[in-house]
Amino acid sequence: MYAIEFETDITGNFIELKDYEQLLNKHAKVIVLVDEMNKETEQPITRTIKQLQQFNEIISQRCNLPMVSKEIDINTLCNEINRDIF
Repeated sequence: MYAIEFETDITGNFIELKDYEQLLNKHAKVIVLVDEMNKETEQPITRTIKQLQQFNEIISQRCNLPMVSKEIDINTLCNEINRDIF
């Protein structure tokens, strides 16, 4: 494996590769390194961190409740509840 390294300003959807003919029909691993993150790229990471924190809070609250049997069919239970309500 060898590396091709270059710097460019991203101004659209595509990045042009010079001498791409040498790379045609070959598998490539592409890594994009950006000097600083903007708000658009930070939001998904922030959202994921918040979701993980909420999940951990639920787990910590759940540890005080009794275990649920693995034999319970959740889909059937939900369908029964929906039939009773509607």
